[in-house]
Amino acid sequence: MLGRGLEAGEKAHVKERRRLIWIVAGVVGLVGVAGIAGLIGATVADEDAPPVPTAESGGETSGQPRRFEPEGQASLAAPFPSDASAISCYPTASVRRGIVLRRRPRGARKAKLTRRTEWGSPRVLGVVRRRKGWLAVQAPELKNGDVGWIKASQAKVNCVQWSLHADLSRRRLVVRKDGKAVRKLPIAIGSPNHPTPKGRFSVTDKLKVTDRSSPYGCCVLALTGHQNKLPPDWPGGDRLAVHATTDAASIGKPVSLGCMRANPGQARWLIETVPLGSPIFIRS
Repeated sequence: MLGRGLEAGEKAHVKERRRLIWIVAGVVGLVGVAGIAGLIGATVADEDAPPVPTAESGGETSGQPRRFEPEGQASLAAPFPSDASAISCYPTASVRRGIVLRRRPRGARKAKLTRRTEWGSPRVLGVVRRRKGWLAVQAPELKNGDVGWIKASQAKVNCVQWSLHADLSRRRLVVRKDGKAVRKLPIAIGSPNHPTPKGRFSVTDKLKVTDRSSPYGCCVLALTGHQNKLPPDWPGGDRLAVHATTDAASIGKPVSLGCMRANPGQARWLIETVPLGSPIFIRS
């Protein structure tokens, strides 16, 4: 084994080298502390970003009564699988402090994100691409189909084995785990004048409805997507969601303003089962 049987002169040389290494390490440590302090200052400042628009399901703004509260969150499922060929685990980025979304890696600022959503849920972002230490993520502060880039080092990267697949023509939502369908449920979808947006989105919040008179039933699975075809006099927000309904007769029909309605029991199961950051794929 290398390093055994050193002569006296070689031992003295090694001792001197070790002393120099400790001196250099001390200097680097001081520089590192200063750098970390600057980073903390920058990220804390980002938490002062203003709140984003509320959801179609009636999210509150400043001065209004609170209609929703976050459901208790489970773990974020498993980390990245060791088998790179596995495609049933979708990456997520869990944010611990305010961050900035950029137009491209090292690009211009695009939006600010607080460490929690407007409803107080942990900020878990769906990741759609990765590039040399950077992550392209979805967030409700962005337009449909748009992404923002963050450094991978700014978040805890995990992956979720759950995904949602909405078939608008069949008016059905399929829930998959590890790529296998575990539940299929009928849903109401957007009307012809207010169609449900298509594309890939991510789950941002799992909410319990606290307003007993709410038409949204027990619970809401809020998504990153937005409804861009709302009535001009619509008083609510534009966020897309899968939610329960008190109108059971609407299930299976194209009658909503874009959200997908589910049976209350099925909606409850969704918010108890599907992790934050899970993707939902909506197609015709």
